[in-house]
Amino acid sequence: MEQINRIVAVDVETPNGRDAAICQIGIVVAEFGDIITTESYLVDPEVPFDPMNIAIHGITPADVLDAPNFPTLWPKIAGYFTDSIVVAHNAAFDLGVITGTLERYGIAIPQITYCCTVQMARRRFSRETYGSYRLDTLCAAFDIPLTQHHDALCDAMACYRLYRELLTDFGEDPRDVRPYRKRAKPAPKPAGKFSTESVTDLELRKLRELLSDVHPETFLNPSDSMAIAHWMDRHVELSSEPPFDAIFPYLFRMISDKPLSCAEAQELNRLLNP
Repeated sequence: MEQINRIVAVDVETPNGRDAAICQIGIVVAEFGDIITTESYLVDPEVPFDPMNIAIHGITPADVLDAPNFPTLWPKIAGYFTDSIVVAHNAAFDLGVITGTLERYGIAIPQITYCCTVQMARRRFSRETYGSYRLDTLCAAFDIPLTQHHDALCDAMACYRLYRELLTDFGEDPRDVRPYRKRAKPAPKPAGKFSTESVTDLELRKLRELLSDVHPETFLNPSDSMAIAHWMDRHVELSSEPPFDAIFPYLFRMISDKPLSCAEAQELNRLLNP
């Protein structure tokens, strides 16, 4: 891969859990290690907001009444996604939302070269080193300012600084930078009939990963709670099928600010890893 000297850190905030709408995007552009511009845009997602999302980022429908929709905004920012390394913390989410939004509006998806700071961290140290790979945890560990978590520009700036810290402290890894390929959606199951084959290994691993930072007798932070609620929303059809009929009650408790006991956490782990 040829040398790319422009780094574009990106973060998006979403109105709901459908992964195809944006209500705010933050962008930090750096060339040869120097930040040259920062941009933040509110976006009219043209879809309903979920209360849980509003509780996390504080953006309401009233805030985006006069904001552009994504097709109007895209020509202003599209150039940042080519001839750059696009960096995001949990890039599968941010780039998945961006490309999903482009698809929703019928806009061509550019070829994106990206780097995920979560994956960078995983390659460089174990989860136990700092207790989590969450952005707020790693920012605290590396003394990176995160003054307004879940503001898109604040998170994009923190992501860029984390990216630089990981390179400076641990060096480069050729696996860090790669072409982005949008994950294929699982094939729909036959109407009115459950098929275990419709639940892909990818989705099961995603649920285990969502829960990997959750500790017994500990309240969820808002970001983890939202992510788990989104998973449940996308897989509600599984709630009456084994083993998910036993898993869902635990998930409901967790997102309702009712921490699991050690014994309950062990049982949930057993259900997730039969």
